[in-house]
Amino acid sequence: MLTRRQVTSGAVSAAAAALSGCASWVKPLTFFCPNDPRISNPTTPLTIDVHAHVFNGTDIPVERFITLVHGIPALGAVLQEFGWAIVPTGTQEIAVLREINQQLSNGCGPNEFQRIYAAHRSNQHAIGVRELKQALKAAQGKPSAFLLRTKQGEEVRDAINSLSEDYSKYRAQRKKMLVSEGSMPAVIDFLLQQFQYRYVNVFDFLMEYSTGPSRKIDLMISHFLDFDWPLAKGRQTLTPIWDQIAVMEQISILTGGRVHYYVPFDPMKQVTYDFLGRSTRSPMDFVQNAMSRGCVGVKMYPPMGFAPSGNANKRPGFWDRTWLPDEIRQDRDFGKQLDMVLARLYSWCLANDLPIMAHTSPSEGPCRAFEELTAAHYWQNVPAGLRVNFGHFGNTEVTKKDTDSTFKYVALMGGSGSHGANFYADSAYLSHAMSSENNLTDALRKLFESKGGARLAKRLMYGSDWEMLIIEGTASKNYLNIFERIFSNLEQDHIPGRPDTAQFFGSNAANYLSLRIGSATRGRLDAFYSTRGIPTPQWASKVDHPSAHSNIRVSQVPH
Repeated sequence: MLTRRQVTSGAVSAAAAALSGCASWVKPLTFFCPNDPRISNPTTPLTIDVHAHVFNGTDIPVERFITLVHGIPALGAVLQEFGWAIVPTGTQEIAVLREINQQLSNGCGPNEFQRIYAAHRSNQHAIGVRELKQALKAAQGKPSAFLLRTKQGEEVRDAINSLSEDYSKYRAQRKKMLVSEGSMPAVIDFLLQQFQYRYVNVFDFLMEYSTGPSRKIDLMISHFLDFDWPLAKGRQTLTPIWDQIAVMEQISILTGGRVHYYVPFDPMKQVTYDFLGRSTRSPMDFVQNAMSRGCVGVKMYPPMGFAPSGNANKRPGFWDRTWLPDEIRQDRDFGKQLDMVLARLYSWCLANDLPIMAHTSPSEGPCRAFEELTAAHYWQNVPAGLRVNFGHFGNTEVTKKDTDSTFKYVALMGGSGSHGANFYADSAYLSHAMSSENNLTDALRKLFESKGGARLAKRLMYGSDWEMLIIEGTASKNYLNIFERIFSNLEQDHIPGRPDTAQFFGSNAANYLSLRIGSATRGRLDAFYSTRGIPTPQWASKVDHPSAHSNIRVSQVPH
């Protein structure tokens, strides 16, 4: 069994070589078989998760995210008491992956990989539990300890103290207690995932959603989060974006093209680079550099403090927020500068037929005013033809009684040659899928029956928002199965939109991502595979030959 010391010590030089450029992909890494039958099947229908996340606690400012965005200051007080250096950085992870590759150089045996993967997962879980308990003890002796005496603080203390360092016992506890959505144990589960290696999180995802009989996740699209300026006042995370790109490039190779990613674009950071002289690297450089390294698009996060367009029209003082750096708060031209850097991004994406994904639910922002920047009307003035996915479909709480904000996004989806000809949406983190499946089914039926329903049937895509989805508790494990049932039921309705299961789970995403032969993204990925020695991935075969793969019957969809 590999220890933490074995996989991190003595590998710094290998990691440095991996991060330097060509050396990172001269010899493809194959730490597990991409076509392992547990998680892969060439006969199942094309299934693409267009909206997922793979990150750990060195990639985002977790304490600020938990405190400002999720509103759990009692847990934030605990997180302040330890350094994220205990979590694998990007440099350490690439060293680990090379160590694993050496271990498995004589063959790609799933059992051998399972042993290494399970050891890493268990070890990092134990480290996480120990650190949380030690941090809780330290926080109880600090001035902020009053937070831990509140009702929320009691929930934090109970959730941490009940954790077992033994991973198998922890999983047994969770299975027995049926963790409810939004509960403190669910938040702690999300937090424990932040202690893991990213490759472990990838395999956790595949094992959770690709072991059923009817569908396997053929392609997972992971999205980075860049919150350095919106949440951390410009402080860089332990694993900066350029190292995250290097890690995800390796994971794309390691999974045989099963996992690809979107690089984040934070216009706040671009403004500080272009106009304020603070950032040392340009986000546009990240975007352009990543395109030849397994990246398929650009991620935007408006609720962090910018609109897709029209920022110059915001009232004076709109960005005068205590959590933002003084340079932004005092910059009278900040809105105008945001529009300028976004226009440059849009122009480059159009020229390269590069898709964008934007968070469009009024959620996950540090204040209500910023969350309102996700409104649909801000997309009316972006350049025509821009390829955009409205992540979360305008609202994570789509219900039969409340489809207003979602309808506004449907109205933006135009026909061929129109302004919104390339506008799409995804199903990521639609919470009523887990709490009220029938309600969500009725809401979607209402949307498909609407005037734009027929167009929506060709634009709505499957997405999960995993790892974020973990906060929803035990029910999140059934997310894929739930949507299989929903669309099997909708497909049988005689409604104008005629939603199609194959479109929702696969072909719509193939169109949006530009994955078909001769299209832009496919050309970049084929070049990536060719130079890295990666055989044609299973998803590409399914996109190219859809008729060769079976359809799912309703009776096959598990309940």
